[in-house]
Amino acid sequence: MRGCVIIAALLVVACQKTDENPFDGLDRPDLNPPLESLPTGNFAWLHQKIFEPTCAESGCHDGTFEPEFRTISSAYNSIVLHPVIANDPGESFSYRVVPGDVNASFLHERMTVFVPATSGIMPLDVAPGSDWPANSQSYIAAIEQWIANGAPDMFGQLPSAGDLEPQVVGLLAFPAGSTSSPYPRGTDPGVQPIEVPSGPVDVWFAFDDANTAALDLQVNQFKLSTASMGFDTIPAQNLAVGNGFVGPDFGNANVGFTHLAALDLSGSDVGTYYFLRVYVNDGDHTEDTEIPNDGTGPPMRDYFTLKVVP
Repeated sequence: MRGCVIIAALLVVACQKTDENPFDGLDRPDLNPPLESLPTGNFAWLHQKIFEPTCAESGCHDGTFEPEFRTISSAYNSIVLHPVIANDPGESFSYRVVPGDVNASFLHERMTVFVPATSGIMPLDVAPGSDWPANSQSYIAAIEQWIANGAPDMFGQLPSAGDLEPQVVGLLAFPAGSTSSPYPRGTDPGVQPIEVPSGPVDVWFAFDDANTAALDLQVNQFKLSTASMGFDTIPAQNLAVGNGFVGPDFGNANVGFTHLAALDLSGSDVGTYYFLRVYVNDGDHTEDTEIPNDGTGPPMRDYFTLKVVP
């Protein structure tokens, strides 16, 4: 019966007009932790500190042409194991970023060497007030280290040749049946859990994949546990999938939220922590994608944590 209610709710949401976005008036910095909470070198940090403010300038890599640096997911998917379009005279490069090989990554070449027949060393220009001129060497070093470490995504998942695995790019929790007034995260330093009541809670996820639309992902399950590890023994539950709403992703860019985990936390003691993991498959991988996984440490794992409060 509850599954029918969830599906009916999704259908109602899908049929509603989308002219008004309930998130337009929200104070977005309150929804996601500040940049300082992210570890240096994590891809979310690289995006928020380098790619988005320096490269996603109007008329540059803002969707006008690739790479596309407006969001964390579009940046990752358009550089890691992504074939180059431009190249050096010797056709030396195959991909923009080759995990584990800085010198074979054309992204690094474009940022450090003038390549003939190109527009020049990137970035070509920076916005007034940008900290790139003062910190360019440390930023380039951070990118080099990230590539050398295998170019993991923001959850520490390493890419493999071929189609990249899906990513969760946003997570928001609401009172059951609502997609307005999301529950806040704690206000202590660092990435804090989402503070929820002891009762029904809807947790929505936004997914992104290079070649598969979020609504076309397979498996679509989640697990909920009071322990951060040991998910192999936790039974999986189905995510409801449908056109939900548009809201802020982890980088505060607007994305579509399509996957719903309806939780009943009634009877939970105040102070209880719940850890979430989601499981999807884009149809191009033999194993399902688990986000976060045992290799995902804090603070990225903390994005998927709930805390019961009074």
